[in-house]
Amino acid sequence: MTGREQEIIRWGKWLFERRLVSGWGGNLSCRIGENRFLITGQHAPLGFLSPKELVSIDGQGQALKKGRPPSSETPLHLAVYRGTSAQAVIHVHPPKVLTFSLTHRSFLPLSFEEKYTLGEVRVVPQETPTVTETEAVVRELRLRPVVILQGHGTVAIGKDLQEAFLLTDLLEEAVSCQFLKSEGDQEKTDPSPAPVGVSGESSYAVFSPDHVAALADRANSDPAFQQQAQDTSLTTSLTMQVEEDNTRWTFYFVNGRITRWEMGEGGEFVFSGSREWWQAIFQNRLDPFLATQQGKLKLVKGELWKLSQWFKPFRRAFSLWQTIPIQ
Repeated sequence: MTGREQEIIRWGKWLFERRLVSGWGGNLSCRIGENRFLITGQHAPLGFLSPKELVSIDGQGQALKKGRPPSSETPLHLAVYRGTSAQAVIHVHPPKVLTFSLTHRSFLPLSFEEKYTLGEVRVVPQETPTVTETEAVVRELRLRPVVILQGHGTVAIGKDLQEAFLLTDLLEEAVSCQFLKSEGDQEKTDPSPAPVGVSGESSYAVFSPDHVAALADRANSDPAFQQQAQDTSLTTSLTMQVEEDNTRWTFYFVNGRITRWEMGEGGEFVFSGSREWWQAIFQNRLDPFLATQQGKLKLVKGELWKLSQWFKPFRRAFSLWQTIPIQ
């Protein structure tokens, strides 16, 4: 038995013991080569796997040896590998997540750890026994490491099976905490809600001069941001950089106001990421703190622990910036 086979058998057993799957449900896979994958076979019970129930496949989903056919969800797994950097995929049916998905369109965790490990997890509509519309699943997994399939289960990805397992387990635990809240109890994280975009408001190209000016104006005109920034003595400078063309803008904060902004990398803290991720952040499709946790944004200058003292005003600022229409 190979090491990868041992891993799949071990994590299948843990998924079963943690009650994240039951019966013959669920499937998991991992990459074993440039265009080769190891996946559980059809109707294979994850809690009681053996090597004969694992199938090596190529990039088209064809078994490399005659024998047991691969999981019926093989097209989903292959689509995820093609569209993301995943090295492992776990698809199971956590009961609390599944129940939650029947009446919600997304899940927002309660605790800080869950928020900035999982982010806001979207619920993707699912109307067939196997996932036939893989595009929506892959689109979400490019932004966050786990997605919920409505009435069907979860898909989690990771650099290995352990990471995908931990994300799956964490999501089920987070939903359990949500169920423990008293009915009608509303989470309140900001002293006032962020404004919505104004109908007919101009749209901007990300990090164009007009967009940057709009970012500064939106923050400086918001009383809640001003209060949070003053309460935390926000005085620093922050650079946002686009990797592809090295576009860099630096914002200077003094006593809670953005006093100036300029092109260049002069900030005390410098965040760098591809234009795709910055675009997703300003479209409110990706949380900037989750993006940093996932490595989509890289803190290339400064210490995260120091920046965290201004977590509240910066979170407020980004929630404001995400209301500005972009092209």
